[in-house]
Amino acid sequence: MGDPWEAATPPLGFNTWNRFGMSIDEDLIEGTIEAMVAQGLRDLGYGYLNIDDGWMAPERDRLGRLAPDPDRFPRGIRRLADLAHRAGLRLGIYSDCGERTCGGLPASFGHEREDAESFAAWGCDFLKYDWCHVPFERFPGQSPAEVAKALYGRMAEAVRAAGRPMLLSLCSWGIGEPWLWARGQWQMWRTTDDIVDAYRREGTGWTGDLLQVFHRNARLDEYAGPGGWNDPDMLEVGNGGMSDREQRSHFALWCLMAAPLLIGTDVRRMSDATRAILGNRELLAVDQDPLGRQARLLRSEEGLHLLVKPLAGGDLAVGVFNERDDEGECRLDWDRLGAGARRLVARDLWTGRERRVGGLEGSGVAPHATEVWRLMSLD
Repeated sequence: MGDPWEAATPPLGFNTWNRFGMSIDEDLIEGTIEAMVAQGLRDLGYGYLNIDDGWMAPERDRLGRLAPDPDRFPRGIRRLADLAHRAGLRLGIYSDCGERTCGGLPASFGHEREDAESFAAWGCDFLKYDWCHVPFERFPGQSPAEVAKALYGRMAEAVRAAGRPMLLSLCSWGIGEPWLWARGQWQMWRTTDDIVDAYRREGTGWTGDLLQVFHRNARLDEYAGPGGWNDPDMLEVGNGGMSDREQRSHFALWCLMAAPLLIGTDVRRMSDATRAILGNRELLAVDQDPLGRQARLLRSEEGLHLLVKPLAGGDLAVGVFNERDDEGECRLDWDRLGAGARRLVARDLWTGRERRVGGLEGSGVAPHATEVWRLMSLD
């Protein structure tokens, strides 16, 4: 899986939050380790198993250190890390740069050094670091961006001093525009609010539906690349709030945007449809392409979005997303997309079908669907 410090391609794995929230325990983690191997997810590259909020005891121990909840994680985090490592996986852990986590448990403000040392001693390989209950009163006159730089910088330094390589995931929900300053310390940074399991939803709040998250992340392509990735949040594929077509769009758009792919469903009980989406090797290859480019939003008109992602070796991934509630017709100039090549083949990454293309052509895209082709030159 390579060196986690490098993050040469977007991280792939699993996270507990979207499906389980705070209702987690060591039996869930053990079962998920087994399932990621048995379901073939590990072999597809989903290498991280990340424990989100909810693992901590209600208070720090007598030495002032974080401790696992004694009822839900009685045998500790180190044992789970060892199990994950023996299975060929890496274990991730969660904390928060405020005084309490989003779920109200002890967080790392003022305890960065000892917490980083604990995570290292337990064998953790990944840290998701959240943005709840930040004591802004301790930073008079400073903007949220300045506070974020200070707090996230403090933990990044603490992890490095602890001596165990960990992939660092900054989760400030886009506050402070971390894509402008996090590279070099953090390997991925959230660009959006938390995602919810919905294509489009009514009302407002601290969370974003698929459309909101896509629109915020899609325009940040210049900031993504090997070593640091825009993170539009974890996958909701398999959780039931979207149609199969919408879930396919969710996955395809994240792959085109070179996003980290963290599965957020119960992998012990996946449907065949969920398994087929998450296991699409050709879309995974687009996400994991070594060139490390996020697709550029080439055109956005009347709810139809054309995305183009250069791939290593000269191929292009071309995606058309129809966010509308009716079928849309997208005009594709294949010759222009193929940089003037005379003979082009487009491979449909959902069906595997290939066809010769060229010139100007219309493509009908179903409502809420995303079509993706790999464009290859025969010359």
